[in-house]
Amino acid sequence: MRVELITIGNELTSGEVVDTNAAFMAEALSEAGLEVPFITTIGDEALNIEDSLRRAGERAEVVIVSGGLGPTQDDITTSSAAKALELQLVLNRQVLENLKKRFAERGMEMPVSNEKQAFFPQQAEIIPNPMGTACGFIVRRRGRIFIFLPGVPRELKVLMGEKVIPFLEKERKEKIAVRSCTLKVFGFTESAIADLLKDVKPGDFSASLAYLPRFPENHVKIIVRGRAAEEAEEKLRRLASLIREKLQGRVIAVDRETLEEIVGQLLRAGGATLAVAESCTGGLVAHRLTRIPGSSDYFERSVVVYSNAAKVQMLGVPKELIDRNGAVSAEVAEKMAEGVRRVSNATLGLGITGIAGPTGGSVEKPVGTVFIALASPKGTVSRRYQFMGDRDQIKTISAYTAIDWVRRYFLNLLSAFSSRPSAKTD
Repeated sequence: MRVELITIGNELTSGEVVDTNAAFMAEALSEAGLEVPFITTIGDEALNIEDSLRRAGERAEVVIVSGGLGPTQDDITTSSAAKALELQLVLNRQVLENLKKRFAERGMEMPVSNEKQAFFPQQAEIIPNPMGTACGFIVRRRGRIFIFLPGVPRELKVLMGEKVIPFLEKERKEKIAVRSCTLKVFGFTESAIADLLKDVKPGDFSASLAYLPRFPENHVKIIVRGRAAEEAEEKLRRLASLIREKLQGRVIAVDRETLEEIVGQLLRAGGATLAVAESCTGGLVAHRLTRIPGSSDYFERSVVVYSNAAKVQMLGVPKELIDRNGAVSAEVAEKMAEGVRRVSNATLGLGITGIAGPTGGSVEKPVGTVFIALASPKGTVSRRYQFMGDRDQIKTISAYTAIDWVRRYFLNLLSAFSSRPSAKTD
């Protein structure tokens, strides 16, 4: 079943708002095994909306439209749809009564402008919207299905998941089971991933693979089809397992999981705590880790020691060490990690120091030079990295790499990273 998407709104075509609706709908449809060959974005112009609807109806079996269902003058999607599909607009009295009731429950009288939200093309099937005043609706016309949804992202997501996807699965002639998952990869470029998976044959699993860059991660999306749910699930399990093996421990999370969630689970399961000493990342590691509810179970503290004096005073990094090797060095990163572990009495201590740029680099240590160290009961390890990008990108990938070190530590994958393990152990 081919589905075309149309998103409507001057705020989209002007660039004032990023069109997240199209991306969300395309992903949801793809996961359901539905093909999306076209996505069109247009402004609030009646003739353009009508033309886009007619063209989409020629190309796809299903057309899904978002936006322009509100009460204001520029919300013209419903009237434009009626013209394009050659149908009369009619009042749905039940929707009108529900709108009045919704306003009354808030102690308000419904504005006259909201009445237009109760008019729909003839024979439209109403999609109730429990989160807003704009109901969606479905129109069947000339062998095609047109689905209209509100443009408010949180409303659209609910209606897509609870109404539209189940509706399309029932309408689909071919009855197949579709299962999918997204493997989130960190530490390999998109091309490196493709090289590692070059011998994997998705066709053997009735599957397709998509490579999706999502800085600083790269995602591998797997979509598997089968005659039954059990068959599709088994094929997905086998293919995902094969890909994980090929990617050598670089799959950090699956689907909606995040690296920080996985690290939190590992720390909690190991009864361990973590403290962080940050310089070039300026607290970004702590911010990412503490986005996870319950992170106080394992995250002990973060110390932002941006200046050399702070490193000396707060963590006991020897001043002569900084003078001799520089603040951006393996030795200082290690002392930072050991110092924050010592003062916090945490199981693990992370240290990050580097040059985020755009200035401050040198021939020996150019912008993007970052040292990361981990102090643990097994000892202290560190490594030098040379990251590319602007200041924000360097800070982001530095923080991400440091957090991933904790994951790799618990999975016994960190030893391959250490360039010079310290002799000191607990």
